Amino acid sequence: MTVCITGDVHHMSMETRDQAYMDGTEVEAAVEYARIAGKYDVPVTLFLTGKSVIEEPEKVRTLVAMDNVELGGHDYWAFTTPVHAAWRALGKVTRNRIGSWNGPRPFQAHEIRKTVAAFGDLGVTVRSWRDHAYRHDRHTADLLSQYDITHFSDTVEPDGTVHKENGLTVVPVNTPPDHEHVYHSFRTRDFVANDDFEGPFGAESRDVEDWAEWVLDHVADHRCAGKTATVLAHPACMQLADGFTAFEDLCAAIDGGRFLSAVEG
Repeated sequence: MTVCITGDVHHMSMETRDQAYMDGTEVEAAVEYARIAGKYDVPVTLFLTGKSVIEEPEKVRTLVAMDNVELGGHDYWAFTTPVHAAWRALGKVTRNRIGSWNGPRPFQAHEIRKTVAAFGDLGVTVRSWRDHAYRHDRHTADLLSQYDITHFSDTVEPDGTVHKENGLTVVPVNTPPDHEHVYHSFRTRDFVANDDFEGPFGAESRDVEDWAEWVLDHVADHRCAGKTATVLAHPACMQLADGFTAFEDLCAAIDGGRFLSAVEG
């Protein structure tokens, strides 16, 4: 049975709500996260925006040099440009007949190329991909294949299994994602109580240590079924929730299983 530990990392100029609560950058958090995982010989797959590579190349080089880290793409701008906004609005008014979060096909291709090139400047060949907020459209898989991406982790499915689709190996997140289900930074109890979010794992949020136990329960279920378990634990979220304590406990608890990156899985 394979366990894939994955996380998403964003550029600081994106100015996310989580970033307002951080002392350092998301890439710096990712370095600490990877070092903690390395103490338990746990490989991690980190999906970085192309712009984070451009903004913090030396810190990303630290990740590149770490034996337990695989780096994948997470879009370039993470849907923050005027082109994305216009195409998203067009999708809304046409009920998705035209338009999407990803922008027009040529622009989406441009964004993938820029991300692959940013990693390439650091000697990294990108083989895995996760779109920001799991947003993809009918063009995404084909475009990723054209740019030699082989593995795609862009869905949240409690019963999901690794499978082939549109020429890619699809690696679903099949344990509760942290960002949507952990109290941290702006995601207070009051915020969650007044939020209408509900995803594949429901609407519940938990303290981070309880979330880790929840994840382990799903890992155990997938182990019994002989399925790959894929965990999504953002470095920023893990840092903000409790300074990586629960993340380290998670790595230690899973220790003893067979660990592979999303690409190797």
